[in-house]
Amino acid sequence: MLLHKNIIAGFIGSYTDNESEGIYRFNLNTDSGEIEELHLAYKIDNPTYLCLDKENHIIYSSCKINKKCGVASFKYYKETNNLHLINYNLSEDKQPCHVSIDSSNSLLLSSNYHENKMIVYNTLCGIILNYPFIDKHSGSSINPERQEKPHIHCSIMTNDNKYIISVDLGIDKLIISEIQNNKLIQRNDLNISFPGGTGPRHITYCKSKPFYYVLSELTSEVFAFKYNPDSDIILENIQTISNLSEDYEANKSGAAIHIHNNDKFLYTSDRGNNSLNLFYIDSNTGLLKYINSFDCGGDSPRDFRIDPSGKYMICANEKSNNLSVFSINQSNGDLALLNSFTAPSPTCIVFD
Repeated sequence: MLLHKNIIAGFIGSYTDNESEGIYRFNLNTDSGEIEELHLAYKIDNPTYLCLDKENHIIYSSCKINKKCGVASFKYYKETNNLHLINYNLSEDKQPCHVSIDSSNSLLLSSNYHENKMIVYNTLCGIILNYPFIDKHSGSSINPERQEKPHIHCSIMTNDNKYIISVDLGIDKLIISEIQNNKLIQRNDLNISFPGGTGPRHITYCKSKPFYYVLSELTSEVFAFKYNPDSDIILENIQTISNLSEDYEANKSGAAIHIHNNDKFLYTSDRGNNSLNLFYIDSNTGLLKYINSFDCGGDSPRDFRIDPSGKYMICANEKSNNLSVFSINQSNGDLALLNSFTAPSPTCIVFD
């Protein structure tokens, strides 16, 4: 199956407690916004989060295999629908909630919400090697139900590959570390603290500017930072802004945060009111301006992604078992719902 220029392949992570059987693949027609040929690409338990090494056509996934949990890697080919397992690294721990790959495609970061572990694996051509670095956090915060201990929700490498940023919902902190002399060193002098009960969840950054953005789950706020790797404060908090409209005070549950390919629009999702939210990014200051909120077209928008063409957003609505497809106004970032497709318990989307 040769993909035409207007066809982009996408992959869906999922929970397999109900009807889902693993990782699914679909094709997005960038002329029409239609999703075509949605099908199972690899049968595996709970591939809830995915990341992509596009250069080598590798997918990394959190997973559960034979009652053990960890990370797995797969090779994909543009001409075929199926994924091919390369290898996996498992333990008796509970399952990781997030995986990411560094810009050199040589380090895989795994975050474990339940086990308070951030693991860094060396990789080689998609092979996950057996000598990981492991980092653990300590502490708690003010929410007794969600912050009784550390809960690492997301970890990424900075875009210059200098630091690792771990987002810890349980202790209201960004924990900064770096690899020195083949050792993982926690840089407590660089850590960032949030107000008690914030519950930071995910982080993203601009490709062309030194700006990073953190979405909190418990308060549903966006925190803007200016990144200066050579400063004593590598992440300077320049703004805090609500993820929701001013009149919304009900259940808050920030979920995903991503930036448009043009670095002008920032989007977030919130599962409390099933919204997708649009902000403008000031290219000079990095400050955000809240513009509008849009219905996600389903229930519980756990993740969404913007396709490589920048024309469409696909939203994974976990509880309603569907993908919502939105067109993106290239001038102002507005979303318009085009269609919806059934997908069992979708939790994550990545594009080739």
